[in-house]
Amino acid sequence: MAELLALVDRGKPYPLAVAGPADLRCERAGSVDARIVVTDPAYSLYCLDHDNRRALFVRTDTEPAHAPFYFLAQYEHATGAVALSYDELHALETPEPRGVFLHSTGRCGSTLVAAALAGPGGMVGVSEPDALTQLVTLSPRLAERELRELARSCVRVLSRGRPVVIKPRSFVIELAALLHEECPAFAAVFLYRDPLAWARSTARAFAGYDPALVTDPAAVQDRLGTLIPLVARWRARTGRLLSPEEVMACQWVSQLERALALRHRGVDLFTATYEDLQADPHTVLTALFAHCGLPAPDGLDAILAEDAQAGTALSRAATSARDAGSGDGALFDEAALTRAVAGLWAEALR
Repeated sequence: MAELLALVDRGKPYPLAVAGPADLRCERAGSVDARIVVTDPAYSLYCLDHDNRRALFVRTDTEPAHAPFYFLAQYEHATGAVALSYDELHALETPEPRGVFLHSTGRCGSTLVAAALAGPGGMVGVSEPDALTQLVTLSPRLAERELRELARSCVRVLSRGRPVVIKPRSFVIELAALLHEECPAFAAVFLYRDPLAWARSTARAFAGYDPALVTDPAAVQDRLGTLIPLVARWRARTGRLLSPEEVMACQWVSQLERALALRHRGVDLFTATYEDLQADPHTVLTALFAHCGLPAPDGLDAILAEDAQAGTALSRAATSARDAGSGDGALFDEAALTRAVAGLWAEALR
């Protein structure tokens, strides 16, 4: 039997922090059949509690799949929880998952594309489920067999027999090859953006989102190093904290490398740039839908006119407000970023 939990309190260090068991303070409220998490649509997989070898499912009063960020909607609307042991998680009977893995660097139109696939495409959107993000940080500690089993089980319960578009956080590209091997019925898509334009957008969107960026940059880079291994490797190599430009260069280059590696492994990967989407969105989305085995989409104009991240800290309005508050100065040294990207690419090609 699974453990039924009553929610007492909640607290995160900042809204966009990766989900974890410490976010929700719960008390045991009894036992319940583990199958409730796949038979009751009010439950959804929130995170893994690996220290206790269990998965936490939250009960919400709204459908998190309708939100721009799955993990945030789950956190904000949770009313209770159920904890399943890993054995109970793996034993759940669910249909073979199918759909689309929408990988990206972030800040490149991926939320809009996910909305298109979940609207005209007829899929269920799961935008940034953090159980998959956690698997990136856990992967060095797990035997490959257990990592694969957890990845497969997480995707199964996120899908629950529905055709889904899973848009993970950008960091999950680290596990893309494994995910596509374990979930062969998923189409593969990767979106990216020119590095300088991507960095500008990233700096605007995430400036100040984590207070530790200013108060404890070493801790931030420790955490990023578990999500972007190249950050940890370059920091160890240089023997110092990396500059913001170096961190962004590591992220962009590393994620492009992972996408290239996915294609080299034989995965049929559809790629498009933000610039492509801006110039001719209908053509790009029609080709993307065809790649995913979907008919040409209708009703795209309404989706293209919307801010897919409206109501969140990453919306156009929120980033514009931060722009207004920061004045006209550049948020980072663009020449330094360009040098860092060029240097990392040169090493990657050796």
